[in-house]
Amino acid sequence: MLYICGTMKTQILLSFAFLLICSLSFAQIAEIPKSYQIKIGQYQEELKTHPEAAQKKLLTLINEAEKKGLHLVSIRAYEVFAYRYATIGDGQNALKYAKAAVELAEQHDYPAEAAVMYGVIGQQYGRMGMDDDAKEYIQKGIDLIKKPKNDAEKHHLGNLYSYRLYTKETSKDSSQIYLKYAKLALASYLTIDNEELREKSSVLGYGNVGMCYSELKQYDSAIAALDKVLAINKGKNAYMSGNAYLQKGMLFLDKKQPDSAEANLKKSEKNFSGKEFINEEKELYSHFIKLYELKGDPNKLKEYKSAYLELENRQQKSRLGTATELLKNENKEKKTVISNFYKVAVGLGIVIISLLIILGIQRIKYRREKAAFDAFRNNRISDEKYSAGNHLTENNPEIKATPEKVQKNDALNEETEIRLLQGLEKFEKEHGYNEKGIALGKIASQLNTNTKYLSMVIKNHKADNFSNYINTLRINYIVDKIENAPEYRKYKLSYLAEETGFSSANAFSKVFKDVTGVSPSSYISLLGKEKTNDFT
Repeated sequence: MLYICGTMKTQILLSFAFLLICSLSFAQIAEIPKSYQIKIGQYQEELKTHPEAAQKKLLTLINEAEKKGLHLVSIRAYEVFAYRYATIGDGQNALKYAKAAVELAEQHDYPAEAAVMYGVIGQQYGRMGMDDDAKEYIQKGIDLIKKPKNDAEKHHLGNLYSYRLYTKETSKDSSQIYLKYAKLALASYLTIDNEELREKSSVLGYGNVGMCYSELKQYDSAIAALDKVLAINKGKNAYMSGNAYLQKGMLFLDKKQPDSAEANLKKSEKNFSGKEFINEEKELYSHFIKLYELKGDPNKLKEYKSAYLELENRQQKSRLGTATELLKNENKEKKTVISNFYKVAVGLGIVIISLLIILGIQRIKYRREKAAFDAFRNNRISDEKYSAGNHLTENNPEIKATPEKVQKNDALNEETEIRLLQGLEKFEKEHGYNEKGIALGKIASQLNTNTKYLSMVIKNHKADNFSNYINTLRINYIVDKIENAPEYRKYKLSYLAEETGFSSANAFSKVFKDVTGVSPSSYISLLGKEKTNDFT
């Protein structure tokens, strides 16, 4: 989970923070030969469309640069990897390449480059919830360029202060701490001489300052900061304008000024409409629902409730479609492997056939596990956007399942459906599914509903039944730990089972394989093989 200014009502302006990754390329610190600049720029673009080919080219370029003593070229190439993986949410690889860049930068005396990557490392640790590590690395970066000498260092210092907003503060004055860092970031951005870079950076700075004022319920100051975002952006970027208007609409709702709220939410809708910003549109529609409940407009209320549910279902269909396609490709590959094996085996002697069968079975088993491992990782979604696929057919006996077919009826109205979806989202974010013996009835009670309605919502939006819903959330949680916290790969299965609410290691292992396609030990082994191929 990400933190900006404490437990914010929304994470919308966190999207502004993603601009850090995109804008870093506008503020390089030292020059490298033009031919290498061009190559790195080309490969950076290729990573978006042909990642495997681009990765090989970048690694080849790093080897070539190191042989020629062009260490800054290698650092920049590692930075490209780090930015790319950070952008797509692959924290483990973002950390790997950022640390490689830091090592070279410190070894060959490029302190500003090291500072930039310390920030990326801190940001990733913050996203993983490892807040002490995040703060330590971010502070290392700040200390390296606390007195910036040029625009690039001013920009990066502001970014480092902004990264600090990704860490969790537990003290009672946490909101004031976040505001302090947001103001420090903005102050650094505003000292940049280059107009284009100053504008791009200060939009982020004002956005985060606005969010911090909002958390402190200093609404007028928050609105003033968001007006600065809009004035600087001048409609150039629909996404930024849409977010800023959305935040203003939410603030006016909090101030009980429905007309001002409606005007800003409508402007946000105009910026988001038709541009596939589905998560942002869902957030927007949820506040339209609050607005028209406040205004007592039943027609508009019905319109936006329907729009919200339509977006929820579109997301669900998209995820299931991706999962189905991956499984089809995996099955095709399995059939090809088996077919080729038998063609070779026909003309061989009994001894050779026996050996080939043994080797083939081992190879097919490995390929199946690898294919399942890759398919699961490629399609794995976060706890916050969980959707169970149809591949999970066996239920955990520890969890009471709902009937396999639950028909939606008129008794479940849209208002209740949206409320329960939002309740489940909170349940998922708080990892309530890891409670041992969790039951449908308990969650229904917490959400102030009955098991029938809750089953309908889970069936229509989450999974085919309650057991699969809980199991897949649990396994996605522990996979995230295994991927991002190496110590989890050394823990006994009984510990992993205990942490995720299973009564035994056997029950945990069975469900883990149902969800991922491989056993826990195979998953950790395959992950280890991937990790040991560092930069090769």
